[in-house]
Amino acid sequence: MKNILWLTAGFCAAAAGVILWGPRRTQPLPELAHRLQEAWSDNHTVV
Repeated sequence: MKNILWLTAGFCAAAAGVILWGPRRTQPLPELAHRLQEAWSDNHTVV
């Protein structure tokens, strides 16, 4: 039962993401990928 709840919540979150951010994306995909790469490297830098 708990797995079905998580599955349903995941699908709802994915649908909300597509509705909110899907059609209004103003930045091209390569720029988004570059920003993601920068954020990932900033978060995983050993100090």
